[in-house]
Amino acid sequence: MENWYAMKTMPEKEEEAAELIRRTIPPSLWESCTILQKKKLFRADGKLILSMEKMFPGYLFLQTDRIQDVSEMLKRSREYPHLLGEGGGQAVRMEEKDLAFLKQVCGEQLDQPMGLSQVEADEEGNLIRVEGILRPYSQKIVRKRLRKRYVLAEVGLFGRQETVLFGICLPGDRIWEGRR
Repeated sequence: MENWYAMKTMPEKEEEAAELIRRTIPPSLWESCTILQKKKLFRADGKLILSMEKMFPGYLFLQTDRIQDVSEMLKRSREYPHLLGEGGGQAVRMEEKDLAFLKQVCGEQLDQPMGLSQVEADEEGNLIRVEGILRPYSQKIVRKRLRKRYVLAEVGLFGRQETVLFGICLPGDRIWEGRR
């Protein structure tokens, strides 16, 4: 089963929508329902705290080969998340190149959080070494915030160029586990 679909729901209601699908749609109709996550660092009291946040707020990703059956069940209830697409009722199948990017950063089953990339910068703030998931996009960086431990890079995603936030860490960073 390799067909992945994007579904839109209300931001901050993603987990409720995913749980509703997991609880009420027969498991024979789908293989995976996930909310994509990413790791990010933030500063608090002079410490770098590792946190998790949603990659695409307001979106779920559903793996199924029976999208018509799932769509029919979703249409019967006002509680379910809206599907993306024309008229708000059609599921949008993930393009292969988009799915390849998401698998690269979130694992084959899209069940791992997008990790931090290791970078090294010179005194002027120019990146001299890039490792991890950011590496293939290092020439497409449009903004660097080294102190805040992230960079923005242009990625071909969802039929257009999207600016994606990549969390980074520098050599010697001492990272504390957070609960955000």
